[in-house]
Amino acid sequence: MVEVLKTTFEDYFPLIERSIKHADFVAIDTEFTGLERGPKERTSLFDTTEDRYQKLKSSMSEFTITQIGLSAYKRRDKNSYIATTFNFYLYPPTFGPVDARFLVQASSFQFLCKYDFDFNKFVYDGIPYLNQPQTKAVEKYLHSKAMFKGKERSNDVDEEVLQALCSRVAEWLVKSEGDPSAMLEVADEEIPELCHMKSFILRSELRHRFKNLRINILDNEQRTLQISRFAEENDKGDSLAIDTEEDRERLLENLKGFTRVFTLLKGGVPIIGHNMLLDLLLIHDKFYKPLPETCEEFKKNINKIFPCVFDTKHICNTTRQLFRESGLLENSSLGMLYQALSSPAGQQFVIDAPSVVHASESYKDNSRPHEAGYDAYMSGFVFLRLSHILTFFNVKSTEVRPCPFSRYMVELKPYRNKINIIRGHLNHLCLDGPDPPSSRPDLLFVRSKHSSFELHVLQLVRWFSKHGTVDIQITDPHRALVATSNHYCSKDILKAFRNHNKITVTKYNKWRHSPVIRRYIWAGAILSGGACLLALLSSRKKN
Repeated sequence: MVEVLKTTFEDYFPLIERSIKHADFVAIDTEFTGLERGPKERTSLFDTTEDRYQKLKSSMSEFTITQIGLSAYKRRDKNSYIATTFNFYLYPPTFGPVDARFLVQASSFQFLCKYDFDFNKFVYDGIPYLNQPQTKAVEKYLHSKAMFKGKERSNDVDEEVLQALCSRVAEWLVKSEGDPSAMLEVADEEIPELCHMKSFILRSELRHRFKNLRINILDNEQRTLQISRFAEENDKGDSLAIDTEEDRERLLENLKGFTRVFTLLKGGVPIIGHNMLLDLLLIHDKFYKPLPETCEEFKKNINKIFPCVFDTKHICNTTRQLFRESGLLENSSLGMLYQALSSPAGQQFVIDAPSVVHASESYKDNSRPHEAGYDAYMSGFVFLRLSHILTFFNVKSTEVRPCPFSRYMVELKPYRNKINIIRGHLNHLCLDGPDPPSSRPDLLFVRSKHSSFELHVLQLVRWFSKHGTVDIQITDPHRALVATSNHYCSKDILKAFRNHNKITVTKYNKWRHSPVIRRYIWAGAILSGGACLLALLSSRKKN
């Protein structure tokens, strides 16, 4: 595993770029500052795909990514892959018009603390990023004169550091007057925090205050500045323009940060994740564009960005029946799946499963659950092992052979671009087409048998949750709807409450049980009856 911070990002970027460009697939995972903004955003078995999207859109747009992991898998030889894993700490930038606000959910931070998340690296050394609207706003700001106004740039510059530098330069100009070869070097040791100044603003400010200066950065970390006069008056204009434009581009690239990695992923290599709907929402919002108004727009955008996506949670849930006797996929959490599929039983379920070698020693003998890089690596491993098993599931052992990655892609086509939905009306959404019909059981309709007995959510939950996961909606004091997680739960509830003394439980029928539709039916019956009566009276008058 390679840990990538703001201070090391540029050094590692060539390796990141090579790893992604040469990968057969890239697995991703994110850690973030919260899950739900409030009670209204809590997930429910009643949620349609659009309902769920609106809840998640409301929440994910207000939380931010703390860490993102990428694990690039490349076929190394006939039957092994090498995994190059990166663990990025991210933190939103503050510059000019960009100053992101984000929510923090206490339970999410407690969860990160449990797994030794380094909050200092997140805040002090997190890599910046920009989405498209933010990039345009920064570009406009860089070409404006706002940065030369102290109030406008209060978040971008330490004015005391800048003033100290300008005072030093002014003093040097007076002392070296008449000496065209004079040169001033200013180091970070002399003016603390100099290296944290943004190069473009620093050089632009010096040129704005003083004429005929050449400013060079002597090292990548900007710890030393070299300042001299222009030897010739006609040398000034072009050099200033070139230097300023280079500084502007350098600063913009620096502020884009991780967005440059996102750009490498767009439209190319297959993307793998586990239960990755939240990951995709955050990636869209933070690195591409703010989340669109509808789920259909979101799906189209993601499919355009990542044309080939696989969710290992969906693959596991869909194929679990095949593994019932072996028990390999009993638990679909990422850690348990990884443990099961990397065990001797998992390795031998179908012979000749490809092995995985780490490019770095960090993860060789260490388990780091809920570190984004390690979770990305596990997602890739689970995907590779499931791909091999499903490709050769019905093939005789004597005919199983190591195969190229393209063979796996053909066999896994039914699972492509299908993203798992937890606890919703649908099991998954489809990124490249219409969503499937719901396979969830019908809703249950509950009615109290006596007018004196009113229904309450907690009471119904206590009764029904013994049989499985349920969600309750009280429609009036004597009626309620129940959504169940699976058909077994629904059947058990119907059976258990068949002769209950306080409530009746039946399958929901909208024509019989919906108060809205029943009102329409009664209104229609009254109107049609009234029309018949008027017609009858009219005919009698004529007679």
